[in-house]
Amino acid sequence: MIQKSYEKENSNLYIVPTPIGNLGDITYRAVEILKSVDAIFAEDTRVTLQLLNSLDIKNKVFQCQKFNEVKASKSVISMLSQGKNVAIVTDRGTPLISDPGSLVVDTAIKEGYNVIALPGPCAFLPALNMSGISSLRFFFYGFLSSKDSQAIRELEMLKNIKFTIVLYEAPHRLIKTLQNIYKILGNRDISISREISKIHEEVFRGTVLEAIDIYTEVKGEIVIVIDECREDIDYDEMLKEVYKKIEKGCSSKDAIKMVSKEFEVSKNILYNKYEESKK
Repeated sequence: MIQKSYEKENSNLYIVPTPIGNLGDITYRAVEILKSVDAIFAEDTRVTLQLLNSLDIKNKVFQCQKFNEVKASKSVISMLSQGKNVAIVTDRGTPLISDPGSLVVDTAIKEGYNVIALPGPCAFLPALNMSGISSLRFFFYGFLSSKDSQAIRELEMLKNIKFTIVLYEAPHRLIKTLQNIYKILGNRDISISREISKIHEEVFRGTVLEAIDIYTEVKGEIVIVIDECREDIDYDEMLKEVYKKIEKGCSSKDAIKMVSKEFEVSKNILYNKYEESKK
């Protein structure tokens, strides 16, 4: 079945991303949809009402949390069957991405209603872009299990993936997760981003062991970006190529950029290796 998203004005379910930090990240279209729909289903009604009040939007808000998603799905289908339009939001970011909403969406699709997803804020994409680690191929995993034994099994499963790995993590579990990453995946190059788009936004770039040394207590939502499994990586060979290009007249900046692209490695990490090689 092919969905024609904009052939009808009514009985549409909209997936609407909301700001993860800076209110200015919300799109004009998201505001328009939140104003125009007949009802909004939210992960936490209090958080969503704060957002709506700041945007001067007066609309009905109902809860759609993991524990009541079956009930919420029935309410959504009931409204859609009456020709109403409904939006689903999460507290911050894009619904369904490590947040509630999957059951509502699946039910609406099975019942034959249009599900229209708006582009917008999502924490892992800016974290990936700021990481300095290749985004050419990446695997978004989301949260590891809160049970340590299961989290270790999950990391074992991810160990040999030849893609950049992106994880979400709670601040109180960061240190334990970093220790497990070192134990299972080794001392890889990683990035840790927190408080994305907020005034205290922070991005760490370095190795797992460097991160373990730096972090004690941490606040805010966290995204961990882990470099892919590179058993055959040879930075010495890459540095030889860098120096060859410099000898031919390239600036060190341009040489590093070209070699990092050729070998599909982090430009920032190769730069650090280059600086170390000069000492």
